[in-house]
Amino acid sequence: MQPTLVYPPELLLKAQGIQLAFFDVDGVLTDGGLYFSASGESVKRFHVLDGYGIKLLQKAGITPVVITGRDAKGLRVRLAALGIVHAHFDVADKLVAAKACLEQLQLGWEQAAVIGDDWPDL
Repeated sequence: MQPTLVYPPELLLKAQGIQLAFFDVDGVLTDGGLYFSASGESVKRFHVLDGYGIKLLQKAGITPVVITGRDAKGLRVRLAALGIVHAHFDVADKLVAAKACLEQLQLGWEQAAVIGDDWPDL
């Protein structure tokens, strides 16, 4: 039986050193929409499979880190449920937050993966 996913060996070798994964929230851990209640409170929709993927990363020894330009109670509840302890909210410059996190955890960029979907994530 052939494996479903096949990756070039050089890519797999590069990925072996990953110890940390930075995540954006809107459009990465959510569907990108912002929903508002009648009282004006924003609500985000998270997909359960993204949470399962984060749990698999944690089991593999990879630390998930969230850096987001927003903050919301629902987001904090979701991150707590996933056991994400490294989270940065209301961040204007994500690069500054990422560098500080790498320094705090004594890791380098070669040990990090970044998952984003828009310009501030670049």
